[in-house]
Amino acid sequence: MFENDAVRITELRMSPSDQEPEHQHGRGVTVALGPYDNEVVSLPDRTTSKRHTDFGEVRWAEPARHETRNTGKAQQRVIRVELKGEPGPVIPSDARDSLLAVQDTQKLVLENAYVRVIEERVPAGLTQAKHRHRKGVLIPLADGELEVVADSGSSVVRRGLKVGEASWSDPTVHSVKNVGMTELRNIRIEVK
Repeated sequence: MFENDAVRITELRMSPSDQEPEHQHGRGVTVALGPYDNEVVSLPDRTTSKRHTDFGEVRWAEPARHETRNTGKAQQRVIRVELKGEPGPVIPSDARDSLLAVQDTQKLVLENAYVRVIEERVPAGLTQAKHRHRKGVLIPLADGELEVVADSGSSVVRRGLKVGEASWSDPTVHSVKNVGMTELRNIRIEVK
């Protein structure tokens, strides 16, 4: 889907009973775009694990080599964000940090030395105050329409979001208004 010096973003779609042969992944974050059941055979020890994953579920994974199989009745669809670098410097929070400035719409899902993952839910018609995000990936979990005003005071930019269309963004300070008819629901993976 996308690649730069910080991340490699891929989408996986597996129909029921499909199998993936032996492959490996770097460390990163996986976001489920639908519920699914699968079986993972870790290599080289051939340890097998079965799991159910719900829509919107976020998982951290260390580098791994494995085989997988869709054991459910639904298509397995996930976005995988593999990280290319080592952890960055610690960035102290400030009043514009999204988890503080717009805390009613932001929820911390996962944080470690490499990433900070935030689930964002913005009701229809709501305008978020000016806030900041680190560089990273935005993955919409619902279709939506928004208007963005950058910190520079530039003009209003209207943007549509589609489920599963992952996009990269550099560090930004902005305000966002949900101009759609439904709640904006996004996963934001901020890379440290």
